[in-house]
Amino acid sequence: MVLGIARGVLDRYPGLRATWPVKQASAWRQRQSWRANPRRMASWYRDAADMRTRLFVSNLEVPEAPQLCAPVGVMVRLLDQDGATTASRHFALARNASLVVELRDLLPDERRGQVESGQVIVDFEGPQLGSSRAYLHWYNERSLTSSHEKYGLTIPAVGGYWTVPNVQDDDDYRVHLAVTNLDSRAYTSDVTLKDDEGHALHTSVELPPNGSRFLRLDSVFDNPRGFLHDRPGVLYFGNNRQPAMYYYFVQNMRLGTWRAQHL
Repeated sequence: MVLGIARGVLDRYPGLRATWPVKQASAWRQRQSWRANPRRMASWYRDAADMRTRLFVSNLEVPEAPQLCAPVGVMVRLLDQDGATTASRHFALARNASLVVELRDLLPDERRGQVESGQVIVDFEGPQLGSSRAYLHWYNERSLTSSHEKYGLTIPAVGGYWTVPNVQDDDDYRVHLAVTNLDSRAYTSDVTLKDDEGHALHTSVELPPNGSRFLRLDSVFDNPRGFLHDRPGVLYFGNNRQPAMYYYFVQNMRLGTWRAQHL
């Protein structure tokens, strides 16, 4: 009722919309709306002896609409591989500023260095600016590889396959599969490995709601090295029309380095 009366007064006296109290009230309502309906982004993370994760989020003005850039809040949540929340923290991000977070610093002491696979969720409580996209660094003492989040404004939940070419499994290079379920339902993905002659191995990967997995190729398929017979193969992830993220990582066993690619 009070809101209806206020709107009636503004409709009758439109000049009041330009006054300081009304502008402040409007800005407060906008901030509350952004906090209730943030831009949600997400990605995969790991905190172990061989890999750590760093998160970047920027709040930068864009030339075509610099007035849209304003101080915002950013909520960061960490989930374990079974989809349970292990840590969360709210950050204030100034205009034309960037947030850099070592995800290990958010974890409880007993979980640091012990997270084989998890999901990081980032809620950006501000306008939908292109500069606000989250990026991840996966790194260790010898290497750094990176990618952007895979969630964004909408989640592509199409049917079909994501494809990984040039799959190897030998003493020098190992392929790992990172899969994260963005859905509140359990997720099953068909996985197919083909050799250079087109022969195929089939299996599936099951993930709990909001869960994730980091899987070495030889833990998914029996004897992939013998199956590929020292030739590169192709890996197919089946997408069953549920929202999920797929990354693959190549580990250089001799150098102790990683290289990541999102699908």
